[in-house]
Amino acid sequence: MIDYHTYHHETYPDVLVIEALGKLDLTTADFLLDCMHGMIARGEHKIVLDCSDLESITSVGLGVMVRANSRLKKKGGALAVAGATGIVAEVLKIVHFDKLFHLFPDVDQAAASL
Repeated sequence: MIDYHTYHHETYPDVLVIEALGKLDLTTADFLLDCMHGMIARGEHKIVLDCSDLESITSVGLGVMVRANSRLKKKGGALAVAGATGIVAEVLKIVHFDKLFHLFPDVDQAAASL
């Protein structure tokens, strides 16, 4: 199961933060992607995906990040990833997502980068 919470960053109000909670895998990826596409369609173009409470991520979850980032770039925006630890951080490093995304230790640094 995946749950998420969103809020606009206090210092950077044009940055939407999505706190992902749980697992980002085959059973949850489409739900999060649909939600992110809706946010982008409503005008959100700078998004931080906060992974600090994400328990695990699979290749399907990685695909969500790539697809959301692609849509954001078409709108002149960007996706930054914050707070990845444990197995999630390991997976992101193994697949070299640091080459595709800005990876930050916390939401504040990620928001500032956008």
